[in-house]
Amino acid sequence: MERRNVSSDESGSSALSSTLRKDIDLTNRLSALLDAARNEDLTSELQILPATEPREVLSRVLSPSSVVSTASSFAFFNTAQQTASVGFRSIGFGQCGIVFERPGRAYVVKIARPSFENALWADFQAHLAVYQAFTAQQSVEVRIPKIFSYVPKTNAQWWDAHLELFPGSYLSFPLPAMALITERILPLPKLARQALIDVYCPESSQLAVRSHDTNRDCLARIYLGRRRGANNPPPANFTLRNFNLCLDQMIELNLPIHHYAKAIGQALAIMHWSANVDCYDVEFVLGSEGETTYTQDICCSLGLSAEELARLPAHTDLDRMIRINFRRRTTRVWVLDFNLCSIWEERMGLERPDELIAHLVGAFFENDPYYPRPSQDLEPEKSLWFTFSSSYRDAAATLLSVPGKDPRFALLPQKFLDSCVLRQSESSA
Repeated sequence: MERRNVSSDESGSSALSSTLRKDIDLTNRLSALLDAARNEDLTSELQILPATEPREVLSRVLSPSSVVSTASSFAFFNTAQQTASVGFRSIGFGQCGIVFERPGRAYVVKIARPSFENALWADFQAHLAVYQAFTAQQSVEVRIPKIFSYVPKTNAQWWDAHLELFPGSYLSFPLPAMALITERILPLPKLARQALIDVYCPESSQLAVRSHDTNRDCLARIYLGRRRGANNPPPANFTLRNFNLCLDQMIELNLPIHHYAKAIGQALAIMHWSANVDCYDVEFVLGSEGETTYTQDICCSLGLSAEELARLPAHTDLDRMIRINFRRRTTRVWVLDFNLCSIWEERMGLERPDELIAHLVGAFFENDPYYPRPSQDLEPEKSLWFTFSSSYRDAAATLLSVPGKDPRFALLPQKFLDSCVLRQSESSA
């Protein structure tokens, strides 16, 4: 198969072909239909009625372990599975590359921009180190996407099979390119997205925001270290993609901020002292996790009454029907984006500990404000820092007390925390 370069026409003079437009429309429509099917109703665990006030919806749905379920049509999902020609759709972008989904699939593909191929490989290496560190622990609250594959631009077999599925309207550079394939973090449920619009979007923009495709790709950044300004005007271009959920909003919505702080503290300690990753520019977000485990009785799982089940043909493969059609979506804290991270060698912690701590503290403060900030006066900032630092300290102590670990490492986590407090006090002086 002869390859073609896929790129956008920067001058805007050449229109998309009618076939390409149809492919893009089909991809967007299928994505929207899947989104609607995944969000049909809520489990009785939440006890949410349609008339529930939007802030109450957010309080419940954005709390970790809340569950949204769907009993979607068998025919729809069978059709979706058979639509092998449906292409990729852009769901995010950054300095390193562009992230694509294929509707109905459980993975995403991050395509590296031409000048950031090494950054994508660094992303893969740090991501893998953190994933292995997380899976080695018995219980980690924060989720990390699974890594499925890394595809270099020289892999003719993969690119020949997938190249035509990337619409040129999304790209400003040619393909093939380097690609990292990971688990997709499912967006927050539709009910939560609608409530975010109701509560925080200017009324004049709400209709447009609800109808815009990008707002289906909603992950909420957990900004425990930032409040909105008291007199800040409403955002001019409101979007749900990478929604910044600030501390004052979390307090307003009665969200479990100490749960978030404890989970993020544990995760940061594991990344620092087990994966040896500096965590520069990582993101902590609220997103959904899909499950197909046996968690409800068969009528609820299939969305059928006992009478309808009784009328099914003998020996119907009910398990296959459950696993194809029943999806539980649980709200989780996720960590992602490792393309700016560095992995430090253990000898640095032994030979140049002050340099290592200074580097980790720099990464902590130069990142977006996911972490609580040390505070001696404000509440809940003061208690949040205590929760976060205690979780970090406890997790690190467990990691660094294993046999064979040099005991000098055990002093570094507290030194990191003390250095964060000192830097915060100096910046506030």
